[in-house]
Amino acid sequence: MAIGQDRAHVIHPFSQLAATEVTPDDMYVGGDGCYLEDARGNRLFDANAGLWCVNVGYGREEMVEAIREQAGRMSYGQIFARNANLPSAELAAKLTELAPDGFNRVFFSTGGSIANETAVRTVHHYFRLQGRDSKRFVISVDNSYHGSTYLAASLTFSGGNYHDLFHVVDVVHRAASPYPYRAPEGLEGGHFVDYLGDEMERLITRLGADNIACFILEPILGAGGVIVPPEGYHARMVEICRANDIFVIADEVVTGFGRLGHFMAAEPVFGMEADVITLGKGISSGYQPLAAALVSDRIYEVISSSADPSAVYAHGFTHSGHPVCCAAGLMNIEIMEREDICGRVDRVGAGFQDRLRDLGGSPLVGEVRGMGFMAAVELVADKNTRETFPPETGAAGRVEAHCRSRGLIVRPLRRHVILSPPLVMTAEEGVWVVEVIQQSLERVESELRAEGLLA
Repeated sequence: MAIGQDRAHVIHPFSQLAATEVTPDDMYVGGDGCYLEDARGNRLFDANAGLWCVNVGYGREEMVEAIREQAGRMSYGQIFARNANLPSAELAAKLTELAPDGFNRVFFSTGGSIANETAVRTVHHYFRLQGRDSKRFVISVDNSYHGSTYLAASLTFSGGNYHDLFHVVDVVHRAASPYPYRAPEGLEGGHFVDYLGDEMERLITRLGADNIACFILEPILGAGGVIVPPEGYHARMVEICRANDIFVIADEVVTGFGRLGHFMAAEPVFGMEADVITLGKGISSGYQPLAAALVSDRIYEVISSSADPSAVYAHGFTHSGHPVCCAAGLMNIEIMEREDICGRVDRVGAGFQDRLRDLGGSPLVGEVRGMGFMAAVELVADKNTRETFPPETGAAGRVEAHCRSRGLIVRPLRRHVILSPPLVMTAEEGVWVVEVIQQSLERVESELRAEGLLA
């Protein structure tokens, strides 16, 4: 019955609506640890962790009890103006404890898109209060993903789902992607960083530094293909932004909360000193809709220094700081600290990445890249030229289908097979995941050769 209800009533996000028809294989009815159960009773290893988010795994009784207990005590408590609730205050304090120095204020929302909107609006508010209204432009990079609300989608330059009709085209500007595998010929390592830095400086010159408010960057570009920028890139971008009075927003919606072995990875892993840090997904391990924007003291001191009515921070949502969501966030952190989840990502993730790189021997694989518990296998039609398969070939979708038939859920994104397993995945499970992908690549290779699509 539920399948029919879904087909009749549910609009599925990011789908070709004319061709989307849910089957029992697609309907999940249960979850435990790293596994989901579908409506046919099949047990599937979820190497997506939902959508990069179920970090501590499915079915954690501590999470369920924390949510139940808080809902029973106080199911809702708004935090507009002078209103407050205990869980949001406690979670804000905990997040600032985990954050780099100089971050002591938190704005709560319910999703990464909204956290990124909050970051930009807060920066705009800062410059408005300083009488610098011209600083409105936002720079984002090619192959980025920052969300699907109107402004967040405008900050996004990955995939074929973003059109000028749905963009704030007069505010957002695109910088070159820090994508080493697709770098211009002859540009490797430090040369590529120099190239990207020069491109950024030319863009700033063209737009005018007095017109640019901020630069937003994922430490690793997730939905764009798990693109790991070259060493030195993050620090170079920060240096350029600082020299031009441009704030830096670190979008850690995916990379935060353990996926790279840190609660926040931008500064300790990449040397990316930000002015705003956005968090989501793993902040509650997907158990409740929760996100946050951490605002630096430098910004907060300005936006909080005036009692003039025109200085009101006119931004907020009904569910900002929702007590049940914040209770889930607090328990999620407690579990991660108690079980040293970040430490085990470092330990297990290194071996997982090493085994994944062995997939590079397949004639279908151009590059395997990643860090910690996030990775991408980029598929190509020609390893020498790095030519991609025509979209209608559906190479990544074929790999996904063969993985699923073997009990493994991966995510096909254009020419990539994406992996972001729960952070409780064991080393043994990681070995099995790679074996299944290897078997699936071999099957797809055979299919494409038989169809004359692979030399």
